[in-house]
Amino acid sequence: MRLLVATLCVALAGSAVAAGLDGRRLKVADGRLVDQRGREVMLRGVNARVEGVFDVTFDDGRLPLEPIPTFDGADADRMRDLGFNLLRLPINWSALEPQQGVYSRDYLDRIAAVVELCARRDILVLLDFHQDAFSKEIGQDGAPRWVLDLLLGPNGYPYLGGPLTDLTARRLAAHTIDAFRRFDANEQGVQDLFADAAAVVAKRFRRNRAVVGYEIMNEPLATPDAAGEAQLLGLHVRVTEAIRRVDRRHLVVFEPNTLRNFLNQAPLPAAPFPDAKAVYAPHIYTYVFDAQTFTGDRSALTASMQNAANEAAAWGTALFVGEYGIDPTPPLANEWITASLDLQDQFRAHSTFWLWEEISSGHWGLFDGESSEPGGERIGRTTALSRPYASAVPGRVLEHTVDPATSRLRLHWEAGARGPVEVYVPPRRFPNGVVITCDGGIVDATPDTVTHVVRVRCGRIGRHVLEVLPAS
Repeated sequence: MRLLVATLCVALAGSAVAAGLDGRRLKVADGRLVDQRGREVMLRGVNARVEGVFDVTFDDGRLPLEPIPTFDGADADRMRDLGFNLLRLPINWSALEPQQGVYSRDYLDRIAAVVELCARRDILVLLDFHQDAFSKEIGQDGAPRWVLDLLLGPNGYPYLGGPLTDLTARRLAAHTIDAFRRFDANEQGVQDLFADAAAVVAKRFRRNRAVVGYEIMNEPLATPDAAGEAQLLGLHVRVTEAIRRVDRRHLVVFEPNTLRNFLNQAPLPAAPFPDAKAVYAPHIYTYVFDAQTFTGDRSALTASMQNAANEAAAWGTALFVGEYGIDPTPPLANEWITASLDLQDQFRAHSTFWLWEEISSGHWGLFDGESSEPGGERIGRTTALSRPYASAVPGRVLEHTVDPATSRLRLHWEAGARGPVEVYVPPRRFPNGVVITCDGGIVDATPDTVTHVVRVRCGRIGRHVLEVLPAS
């Protein structure tokens, strides 16, 4: 019979699992995200492009660029089952404001429907203003046609349609680069128009506890010099100020120049970001987009993550890896995922994996096609991602490691807040169950059968160590 250390370690499990995090009440403290109780929070999740939200269709007879998967309650259930507590949801300016000054209530409703599905499973949602190659008109997704007309003129770019066969060529096309150049310079006041659109979204979701925040722009492109960095900061500040006029509670998330995806570092800023609830969100594709091959040596990936941590510290923000992912065909692809998560644990970086599912545009997803298709789950990939982690800790985390051979979690923290430790315990990693110890004493605790989360109290002062071990 397990020893219950009643005076120090009180387990709260089963049906007593509390409601999820309130996205409105998270804040940044010393580079970490903390909840209203002062507990250090960890967000682990995935990106999902959703039919009706990710805008790649046309109403003028052109073919869609690609089919986009549906998203329903079964998707949200599977995300929760895998331990994801965050969805990064790409949304597009083109669908929000198809005509200048006319915002689509129907589109906002479609976004809200996804948020509600996630809210019912205690999954937070980050609303990501997404673009790839500036616009679906000339690339994959992003700005509406009227923005291109403002920047390039109605006859200054080709009207491309689907199917999308060569995104790289579209990214590098002269009219795409020119559109970014003019956008970065705020020609025609286009950044102000974009900020207005962001504020419309923020106003709709300002009271929503399931929304964690707004990401200003996916993979912005600027020139790799001081002038480009100044323009990018100007964009981020402009949009942040517009959001703050209607929503002062949710987080604001910003990315570096997309060139960081290839360079594995970005310039350090001269001053912190001018918003107390901001999060720095680079994408980490080391060994994926930078002409290197992952052989098991983590040195370049470690350096990239260390750089990201230094960049976040210089900005005075928390660190969020908004995208990391890899083609599943290399022999060490799953080991790359494990290495990435190990480093995210080490540097206390939140993250969302790219990508939940794809139909035809690639095969980076966790499923071969739609997640609803029988036998489509890429088990090695999902198992690498679904591993134990502490989602909330009442104090500051000093160590958080997962043993790759046994899946044992070791958590060491300095107590300093109210509430229990909350740990996700994946059943697939522990088929025979788990033993949980707190400061060396075995705790009589059982993970919830739906969320697979166990809640444990280990004392309110001093340093503590909690371990999750496979049962023999």
